[in-house]
Amino acid sequence: MIRWSLRLALTATVLGAIFAWVGVFRTGPRIAARRESDRLVDMAQKAGAEGDRWESRQLVEKALEIDDRNGRAHRELAMHLVAEGKTDQALAELLQAAEMKSTDVGAARELAVAFWATGRKKEAVCWLKEAVRRDPMGGVARVDLARCLLETGDAPGALDVAEETVVFYPQWQLAWRTLGLARLQSDDRAGALEALDKALRLRPNDVLVLAAAAGVANELGQKEDALSYARRAVSADGQNAQAWFTLGQLLAAGGQEAEAREAVGRARSLSAAGSEVR
Repeated sequence: MIRWSLRLALTATVLGAIFAWVGVFRTGPRIAARRESDRLVDMAQKAGAEGDRWESRQLVEKALEIDDRNGRAHRELAMHLVAEGKTDQALAELLQAAEMKSTDVGAARELAVAFWATGRKKEAVCWLKEAVRRDPMGGVARVDLARCLLETGDAPGALDVAEETVVFYPQWQLAWRTLGLARLQSDDRAGALEALDKALRLRPNDVLVLAAAAGVANELGQKEDALSYARRAVSADGQNAQAWFTLGQLLAAGGQEAEAREAVGRARSLSAAGSEVR
């Protein structure tokens, strides 16, 4: 019985060694091909950085000839196709890259950005959700997702994502700014002003946040605070036409006609010089 057990153990050991050797034999060429393909992608990126786009494109194509499963090469080719105006082909390459490696957050996010740029917003949101699924702590993908959801009218979805993001990144100004906008679209003006205030503590001279805070404070009936935000905005960027226009409106509402006319005049002057009043 003992001799039979030893024989079985020896047979299992030999078979295991054979299977391992066969596995190495099969995967070895693939590993070598991937390494060579990656090397060519590195060279392509270097050539592109040096301004030689033709050489870069040739190297990428060679990389794909060696290993057509190389997601990096597909992503690099997509960038060339975008530059050539071949948007549909670029999307196809990015889609291959994103599907090839289920953990590649960058590929999923790049695909989402490309879909958004071409007006395919539903697909963009789906791939941003996929990017967050691949890396739940990924702040950039989270903020992008929240902003896209806001753009597509899904305020509740955007609010959920934004609320989670500030928990993960309490010192990130953009996260609080996004939360403020999400709360505002969800008709939570008090909560929106609270989030915008936290964003301003992290970046006091953010003109867009100051202007938004001025508008929200005004809607809440906090006229003095609204005026304070508006004055801070023009102080932070005296060349911002929108900031001057907002200040002028608030001054006019408060009966300060002379100063209001001056602020609106400044806004129109800057607008005529190229700064847009929205």
